[in-house]
Amino acid sequence: MSARAAAAGRKSLHLATGLLPVLWGIGVLETEDVQLLLAAAASVAVGVELLRRFSPGAGALFARLFGLMLKPHETRSLTGATWLALAMLAAALVFPPAVARAALWAGAVGDASAALVGGAWGAWRGRSGKSLAGSLACLATTAAGAIWLGGFAPLAAVALGLVAALAEWPARPGDDNVRVTLLVGAAAWVLVRG
Repeated sequence: MSARAAAAGRKSLHLATGLLPVLWGIGVLETEDVQLLLAAAASVAVGVELLRRFSPGAGALFARLFGLMLKPHETRSLTGATWLALAMLAAALVFPPAVARAALWAGAVGDASAALVGGAWGAWRGRSGKSLAGSLACLATTAAGAIWLGGFAPLAAVALGLVAALAEWPARPGDDNVRVTLLVGAAAWVLVRG
């Protein structure tokens, strides 16, 4: 597998998690279903992390299967997929449904769109390596999801998109999957509680 194919696979998996808020938003899944699915996903992710840390054989198998999909720092720390599963679970457990759907969409699709658009058209980049084009894509897709899945007014949705874009921009602290998901959720909750 080439590095380009690995990156595409990584982003495809990221985008696929965007199905959860969509299925939740259109009524295919109930809140409890989403919470259970995310609890299962987070449990599996944490279990795999523990296995790859404490079992040399499992670590070698994981590296062989998924090594090309990992960012360099993920070889010695939690993967972005694990962070995303944990952040999405936290959002689904803590926030009201409309807020949680907007947060899950931002973490899954807003963040992934930043990488896809930034990688393809991101000529201007900041020190973190993030691009203006990617940030605009993150803002737009997060805002669209907030309107569609969360029922937010356009101006509030654009504000949530801006939160996502700003949360995605820095390289640190923490994982951007957590920052985007939980900061959008917190901002959306503030807007709802007004």
